[in-house]
Amino acid sequence: MLAQTKAWGMLLLLWLAWSSSAQAVQGDLLAHLVQQKRYMEVSRMIDARLARNATDPVALAASVDIYLTRSRPDVPLARAVAERCVNANPGSSLCAEALGHALTAQKRAGGLVAAIGNARPIRNAFERAIRFDPMNYRARVALVRFHLAMPSFLGGSEIRARELATEARRSEPELSRLIRALCAINDKKFDEAEGYILAADLSPYALVDDSQRDVLLTLAGAHLAAGRHDASRKLFEELGRCVPSSEHAPYGLALIAQAQGRLGDAVTLLENAAAIGPRPYIYRTLGEVHEARADGPRAVLAYRAALIGIPRLTWQEQRQVTTHLTQLQQR
Repeated sequence: MLAQTKAWGMLLLLWLAWSSSAQAVQGDLLAHLVQQKRYMEVSRMIDARLARNATDPVALAASVDIYLTRSRPDVPLARAVAERCVNANPGSSLCAEALGHALTAQKRAGGLVAAIGNARPIRNAFERAIRFDPMNYRARVALVRFHLAMPSFLGGSEIRARELATEARRSEPELSRLIRALCAINDKKFDEAEGYILAADLSPYALVDDSQRDVLLTLAGAHLAAGRHDASRKLFEELGRCVPSSEHAPYGLALIAQAQGRLGDAVTLLENAAAIGPRPYIYRTLGEVHEARADGPRAVLAYRAALIGIPRLTWQEQRQVTTHLTQLQQR
């Protein structure tokens, strides 16, 4: 009888492991489609899954991703769906992770009060996600970034961030390099961070493209600010290779061209960046370059695009662009 009970227990554990693994694969697929902004395709897949199971964790977690990543995020709805996901699937890594992302977005949008109120729930959500599924790499990196960004009295811990890197090193050494790069940047050890990120093969970890992008951007920006154009170009080109969906690579290369006086090249690169992501800051810089080239009509068009773009420029940036626009129109 005892042997039979143990056998059933082992079968249950195997089934749970398989179920968790299958959900992770399906969740990664939908999250990757959201990352590519293939919203209609993902929405059809979500609707089909919810028609079969109204509390499907893969579908609900993907819904949270959509609400948070579209051009006008709906953070309250994302949190409501994430809480529904967790309540219906209390042992789901995907649901716990989704709640962590929703709370993080709420923290960013709500200022200091929201940051204080959501800090520990964010940490706890991501901790649960990796406890339920130690291979949930997106939750692991999100937890690392939380610990590095938050002060200790709100639950942050640089020691815990390094522990997460050590844990990942055993089974996912390439991911560990990304985490160690994040830790090194936090310590202002940019040379060390550059060594880690350039050595990392993150192609199997598409869902942390944003973290890879941020590391490369930080390092490339530091080189650019110091006038080390060749070193900066190397990292922006690496960013373009690793994350081709990001407008930041051509934009960074345009800033280098602008700094070197290669204004024609800067225009081409800025137009390439705008084709990937038509962000207001790109059009603002494009307006400045056109203005420097004494091309008033094209500068006016670029500045107008900057003023109506989403997400909006800051009040100070809008004022600066409006001043340039007024001066051009008075000539």
